[in-house]
Amino acid sequence: MQLTDRIRQINEHIADHGIDSAMVLFNISRETARRYSRSAREEKEETEPEKFDREQSAIKQLKERFTIQELENIANGRALNPEQINKPIINFDGEDVIIGYCTDTHIGSKYFHQHYWESFLEECYKQNVSMIMHGGDLIDGMSNRPDHIYSLTHIGYSAQMDYAAEMLAMTDLPINIIDGNHDRYGIKSGGLMVVEDVANRLSHVTYLGHDEGDIVINGTVWRLWHGEDGSSYATSYRLQKIIESFTGGEKPQALFAGHTHKQLYMFDRNVHVVSGGAMCSQSAWMRSKKLANHAGFHIIRATIAENEIKSFSATFYPFYK
Repeated sequence: MQLTDRIRQINEHIADHGIDSAMVLFNISRETARRYSRSAREEKEETEPEKFDREQSAIKQLKERFTIQELENIANGRALNPEQINKPIINFDGEDVIIGYCTDTHIGSKYFHQHYWESFLEECYKQNVSMIMHGGDLIDGMSNRPDHIYSLTHIGYSAQMDYAAEMLAMTDLPINIIDGNHDRYGIKSGGLMVVEDVANRLSHVTYLGHDEGDIVINGTVWRLWHGEDGSSYATSYRLQKIIESFTGGEKPQALFAGHTHKQLYMFDRNVHVVSGGAMCSQSAWMRSKKLANHAGFHIIRATIAENEIKSFSATFYPFYK
């Protein structure tokens, strides 16, 4: 440990005049004086070889945790945001990144169509996608709504989870995913961690968390977001309010929103924002509420350099049937 100047001063006084004198002069308790004295002895007893071993151990841990580029950034004062620690860190070769983004598949519902998913994967391979991001509502779940069962093709969590795992296993591309409000029906009714359990079955699938999760890509933060709010009259309004809710130090460089089944790209407060649409068709419930369903997916292309997104494009591939 490193001793402060005050502690050193107190210890020097103790050595010359004793603990009782130090207690009076520095207005400290006997136990505090003894603790300071012990800390000085411990520091003195640490040998140079021990310090060297600690330094080497720390260096080893840094090399295991960060890439050379990340260590250079830290050394040059461009340290990673502390909030990035313990988040998946992905470093693609080169500056150009291509990612497939989809959300709200609602697997197990009659509004999920397997050919939508197959078309998405086909386009991902065609466009040389390096990774897939999924914005939640992997399955349709089992709500307490009495008529919900009539809109399902797979009844029960086991059936829906098995089908979801089968769909995700159709590709070996890395998939990063969060859960959505439909996935969380299982948590609310009995503590069933649907998306996390499915991800644990498949080595190429990474579960990022409840409702939101971050990935650090080439030094930039990309955030998946779901939510349980409703649709706004203007598609952009919800996205603007989400961005407004982030304080300056918490903003990602890119935000990918699900839940409302609306598609849109916008740039606000220096954040690239993509609302993902949905990988399912319009449900009877949405139609009854006069809520549009933008069926489709996105292919994201970005250029990243010096821990910044230099260019960003989101191409939407709609399903018309």
